[in-house]
Amino acid sequence: MTNTTSAPIQLHVAGDTLDAIVIDTAVTVRFSSGATLRFETAFSLTETDGTHTFMEPGDPPSLLPLLALHAKVVEHGTVTGARIAVRFATGELLEGWSHRDRPSWHWSEPGRARLDIDVLTGGEVVARTLPGGTAS
Repeated sequence: MTNTTSAPIQLHVAGDTLDAIVIDTAVTVRFSSGATLRFETAFSLTETDGTHTFMEPGDPPSLLPLLALHAKVVEHGTVTGARIAVRFATGELLEGWSHRDRPSWHWSEPGRARLDIDVLTGGEVVARTLPGGTAS
C-alpha cells in the first residue's frame, strides 16, 4: 500500500525505548522494536520544561539535547502530513517536518506493521505498508 494523503498515521512504538542514536551525515534514532527514524534535515526537541531546541544533522553541538532521550520510553508516535511527532512518557517531544529543497526524514518499522515512510523534497509524503504488514 502507498499512501500520499495527509491522514494521520499511528506509529507502532508506544512502550519502546530509544536504544541508539547514530550521528553521521544524518541523525538516526533506533527504538527497541527495531523501528528507526532518520533525520536528514533540521528537526526539533521540546523538553519537559518547554525548552525548544532546533537541531541540524551537520551541527554536532546542536544535537546534545537529543542524547538525553537515550533509554527513555515512547508514549506514542504520529505522522500527520509531512510532520512526524514522537512523544516520550516523560513529556519530551521529538519532531521533524518537510524541507523544500531535499528529503527530510525517513521512518522504518520492520515489525508487525512493516511500515515505511519517506518525506521527499517539498513535503511529498510516501507511506508504504510492506508485504506481511498491517495498515495503521
